Amino acid sequence: MEFFLEEKKLLDNMAEGARREKIPVVDKITGRFLELICLIKNPKNVLEVGCGIGFSSYFLVKNLGDGSYTGIDLNKKRLEKAEEFLKFRFKSGNLSLLNGNALEIIPYLERSFDLVFIDGAKLEYPYYIKTVENKLNDGAIIIADNIFYKNKVFEKNISRHDSNSVKGIKEYIRYIKTKKCFKSYFFDIGDGILVTEFFRGVN
Repeated sequence: MEFFLEEKKLLDNMAEGARREKIPVVDKITGRFLELICLIKNPKNVLEVGCGIGFSSYFLVKNLGDGSYTGIDLNKKRLEKAEEFLKFRFKSGNLSLLNGNALEIIPYLERSFDLVFIDGAKLEYPYYIKTVENKLNDGAIIIADNIFYKNKVFEKNISRHDSNSVKGIKEYIRYIKTKKCFKSYFFDIGDGILVTEFFRGVN
């Protein structure tokens, strides 16, 4: 119980700080969903595209044990905060945090992954999945966040400001749905989550 209260205070303070600084983070329900998936799936290698300040990363790393975590973010300042936070909380963890464009970094990663969490630029969602596809282990889980994009993916009239993001999300969904190697499930959690299982060797 003491650990739970300490953790709750830590996460509440972190989320509140992110709101004040207008830094996007997942809500705690989405975070706990990630934690649950990790408990069930027990991934050995986890990749996060768009790790920000490390809030969502916490839930991915919490029960990772001797597995490895790789987080990528374009914002150097936020990535430095994530690295400081995660390496303080998980001193013995196998953590690698990389600054730069995920589309340029992923092809050079030496590991293959059991779980991928995508929460980067929405326009680039279809490119993320295409880039990471050949680095997925059989049975890997891919989780894409903000798949409803404030329900704008269901609207006909989209503002110019949101059109590219909505286009990227819709293209991501189309790509996932048209390939037999993927099996997907939508969850009405947070801003919408699409969970996809990958089957190697299925065309």
